[in-house]
Amino acid sequence: MLQFVTKRLLFSIPVLLGVSIVVFAAVQFAPGDVAQSLLGFAATEEKVAELRSKLGLDQPLYVQYATWLYNLLHLDFGTSVAMRVPVSEVLGVKIVNSLILTGVTLALVIVASFILATFSGSRFRSKLDRMIVFGTLILASLPVFWLGIVLLYVFGVQFRLFPMSGMYNMADPGGFWDLMHHAALPAAATAASSIAVVTRVSRSSLIDCLNQPYILAATARGLSRRRVVYKHGVRNILPTFANVAGLQVGYVFGNAVFTEIIFNWPGVGLQLYDAILIRDVPMIQGCVLVVALVFVMGNLLSDVIVYALDTTQR
Repeated sequence: MLQFVTKRLLFSIPVLLGVSIVVFAAVQFAPGDVAQSLLGFAATEEKVAELRSKLGLDQPLYVQYATWLYNLLHLDFGTSVAMRVPVSEVLGVKIVNSLILTGVTLALVIVASFILATFSGSRFRSKLDRMIVFGTLILASLPVFWLGIVLLYVFGVQFRLFPMSGMYNMADPGGFWDLMHHAALPAAATAASSIAVVTRVSRSSLIDCLNQPYILAATARGLSRRRVVYKHGVRNILPTFANVAGLQVGYVFGNAVFTEIIFNWPGVGLQLYDAILIRDVPMIQGCVLVVALVFVMGNLLSDVIVYALDTTQR
């Protein structure tokens, strides 16, 4: 296991290096001047040039990238040019908030998709199966930001069942259950497309598994349908389910960028949106790198879980 994890970590290094190059290039080649946007269009050329020199923007691109990468390796994300504080200090709290939303979303994805896939796959071509397939097709087609707005309007404005923004009730924070109450709508909006993907893949895997000869033999020996499905069928698709669900970690964390903006959830996504509006380059780079790192770590976690399940079943 340790050798497998070490190998996967080594394979992740080139991916993260490539992501850092793409992030740096995308920000540098974006239209507009960072110094000019920070000082305003009324600033003189001397002031703009002075700020560019202070920020190191007058250096060649390869020098800027090498300096930035060197600082990253020392866990220095730079200083926010707008907030005048270290980026890592701001992102520390934001990452925790985003991971809370991601965790609630993943729990919803795992529970809902497991139940739906089991019911649908074990009742192939039944009315329930067709309803679940149609429902997942609809969920997979809904944009995250659109679904978030609809949920916000229906359950937040019309019925007033859930809060409309934030993580806690600012007037009277209620602890864990208050947090879950606030996370319900953004988690549902973020989880919708992932539930559809995991359900459909797991359903197909379960249908294939239940048509295998050993399943037919178990049925012929007189085992109950429930025992055949849950002990032999569902158990054997767990690696596939874990793999697909694990791959959703990065996808969910990325989708949270939209839901955090819509529901004013104080996470990395909302911070990235604010940084883009004011062209806070160090903050933008830090936020995007965090999203990429979570995506890579999610894939690594998925591979480790699948490897452990395969090893256990041998």
